[in-house]
Amino acid sequence: MITVWPPDRFEVRCTFPPPDSTTSDRYHFAEFAYEAARRHREVGRAQHVQVVRLSDGGVLFDLAASHELPLEAW
Repeated sequence: MITVWPPDRFEVRCTFPPPDSTTSDRYHFAEFAYEAARRHREVGRAQHVQVVRLSDGGVLFDLAASHELPLEAW
């Protein structure tokens, strides 16, 4: 089967106050994952935001740990 979408490379994980709990979204492009993480942080509703590179499990963004690699390193 041929897909029109490229494979996912990044996962944005968020934890929100109840009743919303947790969500995760996957992105192929680093720019989209980066923008999603930054927007979650700026809105301020998420208690925790983390971006993981799916190929190796590397944490690229972690709100709780104040860890944010520049987009060029993603």
